[in-house]
Amino acid sequence: MIKYLKSILCIMLLWAVLPSFAYSANDAADLGYRVHITVTDSSGASKSSFEVGEEMFVTLRLSYTGAGRAPVYGFQGKLQFDSYVLKNTGVHTEKDISMKYSDGAINYLYLDMTANGAEDSMLPNIGTAVFQARNNGTFDFSVGSFILTNKDATHRYIEPFEDVQIVVGTGIKEASKSLLYEDIVAAKSLLASVIIADNPKTIYSPDFWYPTKAAQALRSVIAEAEAVLDQADAVASEISGAIERLGIGVANFENSKIIGPKRWAAPDDNDNSAVVVKDLKYLVRASVKGGNGKIAEGFEAQTVRATTSATIRLIPDEGFETEYIFVNGEKFIGRDIYTIPEVSRDTTVVVTFAKKPPFTDIAHDDWFYSPVRYVYNKGLFTGTTETEFNPSGNMSRAMLATVLYRMENQPNVEFADVFSDVQSGLWYSDPIMWANQSHIVDGYGEGIFAPNAAITREQIAVMLYRYAKGKNPDLPAGMSSLSFKDAHEISDFAKESIIWAVSKDIMKGNSDLTLNPAGLATRAEVATMLQRFNELN
Repeated sequence: MIKYLKSILCIMLLWAVLPSFAYSANDAADLGYRVHITVTDSSGASKSSFEVGEEMFVTLRLSYTGAGRAPVYGFQGKLQFDSYVLKNTGVHTEKDISMKYSDGAINYLYLDMTANGAEDSMLPNIGTAVFQARNNGTFDFSVGSFILTNKDATHRYIEPFEDVQIVVGTGIKEASKSLLYEDIVAAKSLLASVIIADNPKTIYSPDFWYPTKAAQALRSVIAEAEAVLDQADAVASEISGAIERLGIGVANFENSKIIGPKRWAAPDDNDNSAVVVKDLKYLVRASVKGGNGKIAEGFEAQTVRATTSATIRLIPDEGFETEYIFVNGEKFIGRDIYTIPEVSRDTTVVVTFAKKPPFTDIAHDDWFYSPVRYVYNKGLFTGTTETEFNPSGNMSRAMLATVLYRMENQPNVEFADVFSDVQSGLWYSDPIMWANQSHIVDGYGEGIFAPNAAITREQIAVMLYRYAKGKNPDLPAGMSSLSFKDAHEISDFAKESIIWAVSKDIMKGNSDLTLNPAGLATRAEVATMLQRFNELN
């Protein structure tokens, strides 16, 4: 009897241990999942038909398909949609789940870092993606590549739910708009697939790259095309015009391609002069000017064979980045690993480092990145917030007066009741008083300055020219005429100033040979002009 009871007890213990073993090895027995898609409008009502302009909320959840239950150690997957019909405007994340938009898909990612797993209560709502219906069309929301991670790091594929069909507006895509969308996608893909740089000596033939100015021009054309695409009532002529301008923009970008220089090749043994060159060696010395970084060990001094390349590695201090690299006095945009493609003499390299700007709305490949960094580090500009520079925002008249005032080290001024719209004690009061007393600004007449009005390009030229004349009364005006197609649009009061600014390369024309003197200037454009102005002195 006792033996019989012991046998029953052993069997019971074995049954208690086996599920635990299965759970630890593979999370749980009979464990499966399915993904579900719920589509609602802004009121929370489930819908499958929307009007152009209407908001759409798409929530994903996971459900169990078997009897097993388990903690969540990680998962990943995609919600795919037609980005011609819908525009993703935001994501609402849940429980440390990452959701990011990429190429017509919302990517979901979660990874438990504790090794204990998260509660499976997160599964009924793994996040909501927000969209705006922007064009007529019919498409399916679908899910793909959904994988759940088991405790032992193996993967369990998730069974997708049926796709959800969505109809927007008429449900029929407009042929011309669809073509515009495809051209936009192709132009963006082109930009993403090539190297954008301003230094023509860092990439060897047959490789190539494109200058940042050309990339910025193409980005501007793409942005204009996207504005037309997002316009619900865009007429056929606007769409066809956008397609044509985008085609021209892509062609201009392609024409700006720069082919890299050829790398040194071993000389022919029968060429005696080549043997002489082969035996020549040159010294490349690198140093830092101004601190805030160093040359990596072993790269301070190098002996290299003639016509071969020399690479220098740079190490910025925390919070700094490589600003400029001067090779025998010639200035290049900085990078942490820099290659001189062909050393033909003893070479001196001088490196400067600059503090990284804190702004999240500028990027290294933006044409205005270096000027923004320059004016920020010089204390001439601050951001519109602590983390935003707002490069495309308009520059006001008061802002430019303040920048020039800072360039003059903010001298003491006595307030005078000169302008009826400039009161004492405001952030721009002293700068405007100083600019007026220094004969840099006169206002619009009748005691009006308009401090918050957006400044025009010709007004900038006038203020910079008058500021420079105050420093040097004998300042030459420069060339006598301008070749821009819209030169006749320059106001009489600004002609001398613009001629000077163009002759000094402070102000440059557009690719269509226009100057746009009455056009409003962005903060990025003013930062660029100020850097050019300062570097003249």
